[in-house]
Amino acid sequence: MKTMLVLVGLVLMLAIGTSNMAHAWEVLGVGTEALLGGDLTDPENDGDPEADVNYNAIFTSNDEPGFGGGEFSFNVFDNLLGPSNDKWCCGPAGGIPEEGLQITAQLEGAYTLTHFTISSANDEAPRDPTTWAIQGSNDGVNFTTIFSLEDESVWTERLQVVRFDAGSDFDVQSTAYEYLRFVCYNTVGNPNGAYYQLGEIEYFGSMGTAVDSKAKLTTTWGDLKE
Repeated sequence: MKTMLVLVGLVLMLAIGTSNMAHAWEVLGVGTEALLGGDLTDPENDGDPEADVNYNAIFTSNDEPGFGGGEFSFNVFDNLLGPSNDKWCCGPAGGIPEEGLQITAQLEGAYTLTHFTISSANDEAPRDPTTWAIQGSNDGVNFTTIFSLEDESVWTERLQVVRFDAGSDFDVQSTAYEYLRFVCYNTVGNPNGAYYQLGEIEYFGSMGTAVDSKAKLTTTWGDLKE
């Protein structure tokens, strides 16, 4: 009987430990100043979102591609957190499509993702993504899921920056990817009214072996913010 109680206790301890590990992400703060900066899409922090120049990536999206305008999707790479054109909002009519709301950054080489940040936007929490993924590809067609979350919100405030790290929040990567894609499959408010929003995404990683032999080899960007 005593042996049985010990075994039950061990099982409970393992279950509690596993549950805690599922929430290892780190809240960095609120607002533009909480962003790490210098990510793979704009390592020099000199991107001009109004002109779409000086970025080290080519952006594509299946929902309102472009900067500025009507809260277009590329605003998640403008290095700013705030209302209006500093965010991506609010989703197409009819609800989120089966393939999800997607935005892809084609980098100037292949990188292994080491960490990333993702930020809430300024208005109602029911518009925040609750089921979403970060995916990688080397042809822009076939994508592999690096990180995914289902039916859970990571934010407790508006304009909040949250960091995710390889080794604690997702597997340490051995494959370098030229394309990194964010996909949102659901929000609390989907599909009612203005049901979707996102503030910012920052990707960080180490240069790997590019699939394209002509790809530019550069130094590693995305060191930890001191």
